Amino acid sequence: MTEQNVVDEPVGTLEPREPDQAVVLRLDSVEKTYPGVRALKNVSLTVRRGEVHALVGENGAGKSTLVGIAAGSVTADSGTIEIGGATIAAPTPQWCREQGLAIVYQEPALLPDLTVAENMRLGMPDALRPSAGRQAEWAAELLAPWRSIVAIDPVTPVRELRPDARFVVEIARALAERPKVIILDEPTEHLLAPAVAELFRLVSELVGAGGAVVYISHRLNEVKQIADTVSVLRDGALVGTFDAARVTEQDVVNLVVGHELEAGRTRGHRRGTEPGETLLEVSGFSGTRFEEVALTVRAGEIVGFAGVEGQGQREVLRALGGLERNRGTVTLGRHRVRTSSATAAQRGGIVYLPNDRHHEGILPGLSLRENASLSAIARFTSLGVVSRIRERRAVLDRFAALRVKAPGPEVDITTLSGGNQQKVVLSRVLLTGAKLILADEPTQGVDVGAREEIYDILREAAAAGAAVIVLSSSAAELDQLCDRVVVFSRGKAVKELVGDNVSEHGIAQAALTATGSRVQSEDTAPRKLTLGRRFSRSDLTPAVVLGIVTLLLGVVAAAQSEFYLTPRNFGLVLPLLAVLAFYALAQQVVMMVGGIDLSVGPLGGLLVVLGSFVLAAYRSPVGMVLGVGVLIVVAALVGAVNWALATVVRINPLIATLVTYTALQGVAYLLRPLPAGEIDPVFIDAVSSGFGFVPVMVVLAVVLALGCEFVLRRSLFGVRLRAVGSEQKTSERVGVRSRKVMFAAYVGCSVLVVPAALLLMAQAGTGNAGIGDSYTLASIGAAVLGGASIFGGRGSFVGALLGAVLVIQINTVVQFLGLELYWQQWLLGGLTVLAAAFYSKSRALAERS
Repeated sequence: MTEQNVVDEPVGTLEPREPDQAVVLRLDSVEKTYPGVRALKNVSLTVRRGEVHALVGENGAGKSTLVGIAAGSVTADSGTIEIGGATIAAPTPQWCREQGLAIVYQEPALLPDLTVAENMRLGMPDALRPSAGRQAEWAAELLAPWRSIVAIDPVTPVRELRPDARFVVEIARALAERPKVIILDEPTEHLLAPAVAELFRLVSELVGAGGAVVYISHRLNEVKQIADTVSVLRDGALVGTFDAARVTEQDVVNLVVGHELEAGRTRGHRRGTEPGETLLEVSGFSGTRFEEVALTVRAGEIVGFAGVEGQGQREVLRALGGLERNRGTVTLGRHRVRTSSATAAQRGGIVYLPNDRHHEGILPGLSLRENASLSAIARFTSLGVVSRIRERRAVLDRFAALRVKAPGPEVDITTLSGGNQQKVVLSRVLLTGAKLILADEPTQGVDVGAREEIYDILREAAAAGAAVIVLSSSAAELDQLCDRVVVFSRGKAVKELVGDNVSEHGIAQAALTATGSRVQSEDTAPRKLTLGRRFSRSDLTPAVVLGIVTLLLGVVAAAQSEFYLTPRNFGLVLPLLAVLAFYALAQQVVMMVGGIDLSVGPLGGLLVVLGSFVLAAYRSPVGMVLGVGVLIVVAALVGAVNWALATVVRINPLIATLVTYTALQGVAYLLRPLPAGEIDPVFIDAVSSGFGFVPVMVVLAVVLALGCEFVLRRSLFGVRLRAVGSEQKTSERVGVRSRKVMFAAYVGCSVLVVPAALLLMAQAGTGNAGIGDSYTLASIGAAVLGGASIFGGRGSFVGALLGAVLVIQINTVVQFLGLELYWQQWLLGGLTVLAAAFYSKSRALAERS
């Protein structure tokens, strides 16, 4: 199971048991139950100093749940956890880290919108965390041992890294914590052979220095190579703990599956069925990192793609599936197939099984049934209506064949273990009935028993007449599964192995001798970032674009009217800018955590109404200060209500703040059905004061935007703010208290409306309940123009400020050009759409490159 229950504070601290200096990690009588599944059954595990303790078991056996409990990311129903002599019932990730436990999860706990250096710094214990100014240099030092294997720039956003590079970052960060015990959950699934060797070397150093390692892997050859002790889990229970030197791989396999199991060694063409006629023909196939590939595959044949990682084989496979740009001819069953997109390829009979199930395979939030049937939904549809009976029957049959372990087909796919998620994705591929199956690392993260089942399923698909292409980093897997193996080097298919040459030794030798020194010179050499890539990846890029557009519009307006560049015009425009600027900055705060606050406009109106009472005429300076204090308190309470609805009650932020929007409007109009009440003239003069034609509030907005930008980029709170917006659950894994961060965001958003409300008071002079309503959408537009992502994690306060500048500039220029007022909405809407498309495309290109 991968679902996590994260708590903010450790609870249930117990008195330490008898001192045992050799024990660094002990789990005692741990139980965990999910709806319909008993994940752990009274499991006790002891890990001692100076040992590598392997934990093996089938997918769904409870391994990830057990280590999640040890790391504080999952809360046990009962039992205790002891780390370095300190015992507790329900630890938090931060407590575990401070006690000396580090963990590398099966899916790296990295935030995609943070840089490599920011991710590494965020996950460190307080005593070891470097300053923001030194984090890039510090991260580079930690990654230095891996430089010959994969070059990683510390300022690169994690979203741009390959899967193997992400694991390297996660492993380097965990080792940097100087842990007493480190948990490695399937650490080699995405690593190449040189990286695995480096990992094992570092593990040996850690163990030799008195540390301990809990090593989880389905690769039993690695377990035998590295482990001192082996513990076997089956169906949530501990089968036993054994001396690794005294058990064979076959012994472990039998313990894992609960019965005798022999690995199949029969290749497809030796089953007694010969491949049929040529089904797939590829010629002149070229694209990114591959060129002029020619290939034929017969019906009923399984062909393997091999080669050292980075030689173009994965790009060829993805291009055939329509996921990479390509050119050339692809013919399937004598029909030309377009591979310009995944949809076009699937329509032509080609379906792709991704190797990165977390980002390309599963659809979080949908059920197992929906995940499995999505690509084949047309098979179960008549006249546009889906037959749920036929769909469910087909899905259940496929699940039974693959032995998917789940409470039922309607549970969320994220509640399953990684291996069972992989089986669901494979079910989707097989349900399409495609003629060509492209399997990219089909058994990645799958236990030994399920691996044989997947092999059989692929063989059955081939026997039924499909052509299958398998890409695998395991020569043993290709040896066991394939009729032929095509070896790639430098983007070309350079060698083909057939017959008895298809062997583990032959595949490995061909891959290594075909590549020579190219991998070292190209794949591990640091890539210099071009100016265009640096520009496209920066969150400040939108600010630059907005500045240019604003200046161009200003030139147009100045050419049309002499009045545009006059103090009088700026004196009229700048107060309007100040109001929208504060609103945009407020909206940007909550958008950083993935929310949108629809209540900011009515909140401004309510504060203006309250100001007509607490900031009325003839009050003393102390009374004015107290009146502003009342407004701040009210705004903070509104932010707290929004936070509670969105985070505690778990209402969608749009719906939650829409509810608040309506409530605030009702209260404001109840207090002032019509504009009434006089704001103190002295207070209005103070708010409206300035330096010449520049209002002091504009200066304050600029200073505030720069200050918020500095906090966002350089402070630990700013990194946590972006982390929560990037991926909330992952941020919790590394110890970020997401609820507290979101509370600060929602309250901060509402409090930032206060200066905007003060300016609205100066404009209206009375309590006007509806004066702020129009600023809700304007603030969202300004933030989006400034580069904010509606999903959170990305954005810039300087960008939001310049977004407000552009909105006001558009309104001003339209008037100077003598256009109808509806042009303001057209221009603003059009530029917002273009900006969002431009930012999205530029980031996608940066990630792809």
